[in-house]
Amino acid sequence: MIITINTEHSVESLRVILSDPSFLLPRLFPTIRKLEVMGSSFNGVAKYLTFEHRIYGNVFFSVNEITYPFTLVFRESTGTGRITITLLDKEVRITLDYEGWMGFLSKGLLKRWLESFSKDFNEVIRLERIKRKI
Repeated sequence: MIITINTEHSVESLRVILSDPSFLLPRLFPTIRKLEVMGSSFNGVAKYLTFEHRIYGNVFFSVNEITYPFTLVFRESTGTGRITITLLDKEVRITLDYEGWMGFLSKGLLKRWLESFSKDFNEVIRLERIKRKI
């Protein structure tokens, strides 16, 4: 699934903010309850309905692209996914691919979360830029 967001923010400031898992992941996946970031790796716990599961992965970035490959684990079930954020002039494109555990149920939910994330995107980024003095 792909969502495109028009933005007024610079590619440089977006790269700094969106490549921070502690900023992006809880906003993109509101069920995350705990998230630890160690360098470019992250490990967290999320709870959806009664399913408490782990999420872990890494973040990689270049001049105009940020990639978050991740794995979800619930008991013996796993799922793998990738968030790719492409930074363009006045536009951010977020691609979310996921398959595996809960994949068939999560499509609509993930789409709603992406749409919710995009709704106040520019204001949230503006406030984060002020906080970080970017």
